[in-house]
Amino acid sequence: MKEGFSMDRGFEEQLNQFILNKAIIPKSLGLWERYFKKMCLAWQEIRPEIHAQHIIFSADNGISVDGLIGYNYEITRKQSQNMIDGKSAVANYCIFNHIPYEVVDVGIACPKGIGIDRKVSQGTKNILHGAAMSGEEFDLAYQAGYNRVIYYAESGINLFSFGEMGVGNTTTSAAVLSGLTKLDPRITVGPGSGPDDEAYMNQKREFVRTALAHHKGHLNTPKDVVSRVGGFDIAAITGAMVACTDLHIPFVIDGYITAVAMACATQMNGEAPLYGIPSHYSREVGMAAALAYANIRLDEVPIHGQMALGEGTGAVLMVQLLKTAHFAFMNIGTMVELLEK
Repeated sequence: MKEGFSMDRGFEEQLNQFILNKAIIPKSLGLWERYFKKMCLAWQEIRPEIHAQHIIFSADNGISVDGLIGYNYEITRKQSQNMIDGKSAVANYCIFNHIPYEVVDVGIACPKGIGIDRKVSQGTKNILHGAAMSGEEFDLAYQAGYNRVIYYAESGINLFSFGEMGVGNTTTSAAVLSGLTKLDPRITVGPGSGPDDEAYMNQKREFVRTALAHHKGHLNTPKDVVSRVGGFDIAAITGAMVACTDLHIPFVIDGYITAVAMACATQMNGEAPLYGIPSHYSREVGMAAALAYANIRLDEVPIHGQMALGEGTGAVLMVQLLKTAHFAFMNIGTMVELLEK
């Protein structure tokens, strides 16, 4: 835990004793003990059950009309509907593991809302020519994410996971991360859904450099950065993560886009790292930098599966692992009971 944050030390001592009393070798469950403890510290109690909710925020990005991205707007709409229909990867991960999920449209480029309709606009604008969105539009997307967490928290959800869908959002995420951290695009730009060859990568890096240069002097806060070069999905996920932090609810980070949102949330609320739990190490180049900016070390990331799909697929796998670890700690006998046999 990061020094300086106000967690109840009395409860932490009780929690440590609860774990120490179990009939297992101390710390032998590694990260699963760490994250069981992290969830309980977030709740400030040992809750008997986990009630999870997965939320996917979908939006289109103006950069996909510039020829850089190999897919068009139709893919975001169709794949978002595919999720709702139970035909996508994340939908099947959720269905198999009995994790409820929803798709929230915060900016898909079509007139009709898909799933939960919180459409701010039909996609963002091209960041090479102007701001992706206005400050007011950022607020709407951010609040959409924040309010979905409040809605589910009121019904007893105590663990969230987040995913996204949006053609071009690895590029906007790289631009946001470079804008936040001042890191060169060589460190933040990966292939995304494009070809993993040097010519394409150079084109994508130059796109991000040009966009950042165009907005130079206006990239001072996370809101500035996301409004200028980001996407509605990043804004909404950031809002959802800050809401979890404000409500003391743990949440699971997925891959690169959600890690960049976590970096934004960390700057907006410094206690976010107390509630965010990493799931997998995306093969996107900027993943390490995004996690580092959110105070997460690579040895704290449990799943190294070379995934790069998005949608929250890694996060959903992590939720099921967290539920397994939680069930185990709640039901493993004590050392006293063991010795009395």
